[in-house]
Amino acid sequence: MKKRKIKKKNVIFLFIFLMFAFFTATYGRYIYNGIKNYYLNTKKFYFNSDKLSEDNAYYQLDNWSGVEPVTITFNMDSKKNNILSSPLNIEYDISYTCSSNVDCSSTKDSGIIMNNVNTDYFTITMTPNVAMRNGDSIWLDVTTNATSPYTKTLNGHFTINVGEIGLSYEIVDSAGSPYLDFNITNTLDYYKVIEAFDSYSVGDRIEISEYLSLSSDNKPKCTSALIKLTFDPNLFRLDMTSDAYLNSVRTTTSTMSDGYDYLNSVTFRTDALSSNSIRFYKLNTSNNYTYPFVTSTPIITFSSE
Repeated sequence: MKKRKIKKKNVIFLFIFLMFAFFTATYGRYIYNGIKNYYLNTKKFYFNSDKLSEDNAYYQLDNWSGVEPVTITFNMDSKKNNILSSPLNIEYDISYTCSSNVDCSSTKDSGIIMNNVNTDYFTITMTPNVAMRNGDSIWLDVTTNATSPYTKTLNGHFTINVGEIGLSYEIVDSAGSPYLDFNITNTLDYYKVIEAFDSYSVGDRIEISEYLSLSSDNKPKCTSALIKLTFDPNLFRLDMTSDAYLNSVRTTTSTMSDGYDYLNSVTFRTDALSSNSIRFYKLNTSNNYTYPFVTSTPIITFSSE
């Protein structure tokens, strides 16, 4: 019994020691970064990125089509805030690794944030080198190292999952913009019948050449994809001049506190091998709803039928 109690105490002690070591390392790194950044700030050295951080920023995208290349733009700056910026030119190196199922390329391997503009950028493109299927994923690790006049490292990890093959989307926005654009890319090279006609049944696939030969009465009975966007009218108002609204097959509304009904969803057809840009006007222009690499969850819900 005595040996068993000693053994139990040893296990408890080991657990406490490991937890202490973990938190010591974590907070030690946090404290070190804080002290280092304080020192760099006294030298007016600011090295920042919109997508990378000292703590290894993490992003996940779940709606990639698995077909078209993925390009990520990394904006770098030497600003502390909207007023203060570094009077120094900052040189930095760029390194990256990616999963084996894509080929990666960067617009440059190093950069300089000039003190007269205090901004710079580079892009990395990931191009599939194998056929992708639903559920597959790709990843990218990116590191930027400031090398002069001081050193600082920023990094990030990006995981991109195939959602529905052939369909992908993004939200393009910026703080202060009165609107955002919801951009949809459709790389599907066929149409589906959504309303039976002649010898065609609902769900039948039609090649592009066959679709183009249909009459003007039958073409609306087919679509490459039926897209539905759902949104909160307390946040956005759909541009009523957009093709998505003018060619919609279905809309829904909700009643707001002012007693009026406002659109909260729109369903529309898309052509094969096409892209669509749907504009929404923001009620709060100070917010930035960019997706995927600013917000992790799209503020507007996308679904396809």
